[in-house]
Amino acid sequence: MIRPVTVGLDRSPESRAAVRWAACEAVRRNVPLRVVHAGGHPYGDGMLREAAEELAATHPGLTVTTDVADAPPAELLVAEAGRSELLALGSQGLSGLSGYVVGTVGQATLARATRPVVVVRDGGAPEVRDPRPVVLGLALRQGAADVTAFAVEAAQRGGTPLRAVHTWSYPPIYRYAPAAMDPACGAEIAAGEKHAVAAAMEPWREKAPGVEITEEVVAGNAAQALVDAAAGAGLLVVGRRSHQPACLGPTAHAALHHAPCPVAVVPYE
Repeated sequence: MIRPVTVGLDRSPESRAAVRWAACEAVRRNVPLRVVHAGGHPYGDGMLREAAEELAATHPGLTVTTDVADAPPAELLVAEAGRSELLALGSQGLSGLSGYVVGTVGQATLARATRPVVVVRDGGAPEVRDPRPVVLGLALRQGAADVTAFAVEAAQRGGTPLRAVHTWSYPPIYRYAPAAMDPACGAEIAAGEKHAVAAAMEPWREKAPGVEITEEVVAGNAAQALVDAAAGAGLLVVGRRSHQPACLGPTAHAALHHAPCPVAVVPYE
């Protein structure tokens, strides 16, 4: 069964940006695009018709289907995500230092979806061939290979580099008693983390030899490191523990609220 790329459409500019991004992603994956609207609003049919007409002009070879459902938005979007390659949503943007806000529907969808969800900003017209790198928030946890696979495949399809960013922190005892810190401790931890990251990424280099992969191992806050790395990126990929359906986790939460590029949240066991 061919799974589509699905996107939720409402009246917001960010939602329309998500439609444009999803169309490019569907072309990259060579799959259909499905555009859905929830809530049974009377303007839904007209809005979807306009979107389909625009997509026919910008992506004439793309198969597009639309649907208006009289259902709670989060419930519909979670169900659609389960039937799709990925689900794209728009993010409500805020200017200045406030960053971005993902609405309650988006947060509920992200926390419950069993497939990847990509949150898109209103950042201009996307391109099918986007030269900007994919940034991966690399977690060295069992089960997180699904997150890495998503990022590697995204870079492979787009012909872009991949930056795998991994962070580490000092043992808790040093936070409470910094005077007890061994000066060599940081260097030893960093060396061990770099070795672990290199070992984790080596199989992906073999699976995707055409992808230029760089590894960045930094000490500090994971959320801040990823938001910084996302500047100039085409996509930021982070993971979410699927057995914690009510919680996105601090790193994913910060990425969704502050990263300037589209953010893919990939569930893993």
